[in-house]
Amino acid sequence: MKYILKNNIALRFTMLLVIFLMALSGCEDFLKEVPTDQLTTAADLTSLEYKEAFTIGPYRRLQDWTSGAGDWGNNIPSTIEYPTGGAYTDEPHVLFNKFATNQVTGSLLDDYNNPWYYWYSGVQDCNLSIQQLPLIKMSETDLNKALGEVRTLRAFYYFCIVRYWGDAVLVTEPITDVWATELPRTSLKTIYDEVIIPDLEFAVANLPAGRSTIGRVTQDVARAILADVYMTVAGYPYQEVASSPDKDWCGTAAWAAQTYPVASGLDFLKKAQTQLNALYNSVYTLGTYDNLHDPAMNNKGEAIFQVQYNSTLRGNGVLQPSLPLLSAISPKEENGTFTPWVGYYNSYSDNDLRKKERQFFFTWDTKYSNVKDTVRFDVPFLYKQYVTAAVKSPDGSGLNWTHYRYGEILLNLTEVNWALKQLGQPVSDNDIVKGINEIRQRALLPTYTASQVGLKEILAERAYELIFENKMLWDQRRTRKCVVYGNGEISSIQNFIGHQPAIFNFAFAPMHLLSPIPSNEIARNGLATQNSGYLPIQTKQN
Repeated sequence: MKYILKNNIALRFTMLLVIFLMALSGCEDFLKEVPTDQLTTAADLTSLEYKEAFTIGPYRRLQDWTSGAGDWGNNIPSTIEYPTGGAYTDEPHVLFNKFATNQVTGSLLDDYNNPWYYWYSGVQDCNLSIQQLPLIKMSETDLNKALGEVRTLRAFYYFCIVRYWGDAVLVTEPITDVWATELPRTSLKTIYDEVIIPDLEFAVANLPAGRSTIGRVTQDVARAILADVYMTVAGYPYQEVASSPDKDWCGTAAWAAQTYPVASGLDFLKKAQTQLNALYNSVYTLGTYDNLHDPAMNNKGEAIFQVQYNSTLRGNGVLQPSLPLLSAISPKEENGTFTPWVGYYNSYSDNDLRKKERQFFFTWDTKYSNVKDTVRFDVPFLYKQYVTAAVKSPDGSGLNWTHYRYGEILLNLTEVNWALKQLGQPVSDNDIVKGINEIRQRALLPTYTASQVGLKEILAERAYELIFENKMLWDQRRTRKCVVYGNGEISSIQNFIGHQPAIFNFAFAPMHLLSPIPSNEIARNGLATQNSGYLPIQTKQN
C-alpha cells in the first residue's frame, strides 16, 4: 500500500512538472494561434447550409410562453388570465390579490419583465434572420418562403407586445449596440401598419398552402394570425388611436369608446372574413375534447399553430400550475395557480358537455402513490392541460401549447360575419351561425338561429370554448366588453370601463385596457414612459 501511495505521488508530481514545462515552452506559440470555432462579424454566413439555422432560430422563444414569471407556481399563462376576473387562486406566492385589489405594477414579480424579455428576444432573432437570409445563395422562391416563416413569427411577437402594452419600442434591425435600445415608444398603430400587417400579408402570399404538421409556420398559420390581427385592428384600441393619431393615448389613458362593432373598422373585418373563409371547412376537424390534451394529437386534428414541447427535453410548463395545490395526485409540484374561478365554471349550462367531469374540468383524482386513495377537490380544476402520463410520473408534459385551433376559427368566423351584418353588409344567416353552431353541436347544446346570435352569445361561447387559452384578455380589450357570469349562463355583457368582476374590489377604468410597462424596461430605458396609472414611472415623467 505504501509503495502504491508513494508511486502515485511521484507520478502526479512528474505529470505536473511536465505540464508546467510544456506551458512555458508553448505559451508564445499558443498566443499566435487564430481561433477557428468562434462566430465573428467577419464570418461568411452566405452559404446554403446556414439557411435552415436562420429560419428556425426565431422559433426558440415560442417555448417560453409557458415559462415562469417569478416565484413558485407563477407562470406567464396564469398572469394573462388573472386580470380578466375569470381566474382565482388562494396560493400566496403568485400575489393574485394584487390583481383583485388594483395593486398591479410593472414590478409585480416578473409578470411583465419576463414576457417583455422573451417576446423582444424573439423580435431580435427575427430581425437578425431577416437581415441575413437575403445574403444566402438560394432561389427567390426559397428565400421568400424562409422570410415568410420568420416574418410571421416577428409579427406574432409584436402582436403580443402591442396587445399587452399598447405603444412599444419598435426595432426592425438587429441590435449591435446596447445603447441603441434606449428608444421611445412607437404608436401601436404604426407598429400594426408598418410591421405586423405587412409581415403577415407577405407571409400569406409566399408560404406554401396547407397545415403545420411539425410546428413550422405555413400559409394556414399566417392566415390564422392575420385574421386575428384584422379582427383586432377592426376594434380597439387601434380604431380609437386612428381617430387621433397624434394623441398620447397610452400616456393619458384617454380611452372612452366602447361601441362594438366599430364602423371605421369595416374594411379590416372584410379582410378578416377573407382569411377565415380560406380556413373554413378545409383540412381541420373538431374531434373530442380529449384530443385537446392528448400529446398524440399534437399538430393534428384542429391544431393550427402550436408551441412544440417534449416530455423529456422541454415540457409544457403549465401542467403543474393547473393541478390542485399540494393534492398529492402527482409526484411533481402541484401549484393550483392556473385555475378558473368557480363562478366561471358555474356559468356553464349543466347540459354543456364541456362542464362534465373530465372534459374541460375535473373535481377528483387519485393519489399518485395509491390509486385506491381518491382525492376530491373543493372546487373544479382545469382539465384541458391534464396529461395522465405526465401527472402520474416525474416526466414533463409533452402536450403542445395551442395558440390557434379550428374551434377558434369557427368562432372568429361567426363574430366577423355578425359584425359585418351589423354594419350593413350583405351576410347570409348561415354564414353567421355555421361557426358557432359547430362548436355548440360538439358541446351537445341547441344550435342558434341567426336572430338569436348577438354579441353576448358570441362572447359567451368564446368564454366557454376557449377558457384559459389566453384569449379572454385580448377579447376584452379589442371589444371593450366583459361577460358577466351567472348561474348556468353568461347573464349579460357589460362595457369594459365600469365593469367590476365579482371577485375584484374595484371596477375597471380606462388604464386597465393596457398593462404596466415592466420595471426592468423603465430602469434600463430612460426614454420608455409608463402607461397611465401604473408604477414605476420615469423620474422625468409626470
